[in-house]
Amino acid sequence: VQIDTMVIDRSFFYSLEHYEYGEAFYGSYRSVCYRLGIEPLENVHWTPVDKREVHSLRAYVWPGPFAFSETQEEKEFQDFPYTAEGLDAAVAWIDAHCEGAGELKLL
Repeated sequence: VQIDTMVIDRSFFYSLEHYEYGEAFYGSYRSVCYRLGIEPLENVHWTPVDKREVHSLRAYVWPGPFAFSETQEEKEFQDFPYTAEGLDAAVAWIDAHCEGAGELKLL
């Protein structure tokens, strides 16, 4: 029997359609912070599908404790297709960065 060893579960994240509102999801696990949103980050929910630019999902990870806007050099990111499979791949990518993360050391 194989036990799922992911520390970041897919159910933690918004449904794919939520990202159409231009809102990113932020989270953290121990010393790793992460963000997931569409790229470019804009509200396209009310734009007809045939009028939308091509979007991707962009996942970021960076070492805590600082906020996304306060962290520059340490951020890593990867783009994924804006599909259910892309969302699963983005969550797996974030999870891979969280595995083995140490405890957050406060300043």
